[in-house]
Amino acid sequence: MSLDTKDVERIVYRSLRAAWEKDRGGGIAPPSLIYVTELTQCLLKSWYNRAMGVPPSDEKIVVLLLGDDVHYLINSQFPLGEGEKSFEKEYNGVRIRGRVDRIVGSTILEFKTTSRIPTEPLSHHVDQMQLYFWLTDTEKGFLVYVAKTNGKVRVFEVFRDDEKIKELLEKAVKLSESLKKGEPPEPENSWLCDYCEYKSQCPLHIGSQKA
Repeated sequence: MSLDTKDVERIVYRSLRAAWEKDRGGGIAPPSLIYVTELTQCLLKSWYNRAMGVPPSDEKIVVLLLGDDVHYLINSQFPLGEGEKSFEKEYNGVRIRGRVDRIVGSTILEFKTTSRIPTEPLSHHVDQMQLYFWLTDTEKGFLVYVAKTNGKVRVFEVFRDDEKIKELLEKAVKLSESLKKGEPPEPENSWLCDYCEYKSQCPLHIGSQKA
């Protein structure tokens, strides 16, 4: 896949908006800096986020704010460990940065608000934990799910997986190179596609609609 005129126009708009946002604490990270959350989703979506920055809908903003509020309350009142700590390490010339919800000794805690408690930890949340293990040189953590609809809480124990960590770190290098070259990476098909803001532009979705 390659850029077309509409893509370039949107990237220009994105750059102009970023210049305006920079005075308000925003801005765009350089291609050599990749965030953990960019590696736990489709790389094409992360690329589009960097290049075009489509703002979330009004409805999604409300959902995000509600989730942030619950998340903040949990973390601010949790009686053990240290909260909201940022970490950064380098892998093959790419800086990878993430912010851990809470560290208690050598154990990581990550809080997730959701409408429904899953029967097992979601794969992209586990991937996020793996990168946190790498950033903090730790081996174990807990994924804490809090349901906003019924108030239930469920905790899953997660352990370090060095093979998965290597796979995610290689994704960081791939995304960094794609951003440097201005060439979007290939899309990754998953259940998260149904919630993607760029679904109408994705080759996978366009192909399925034509079929």
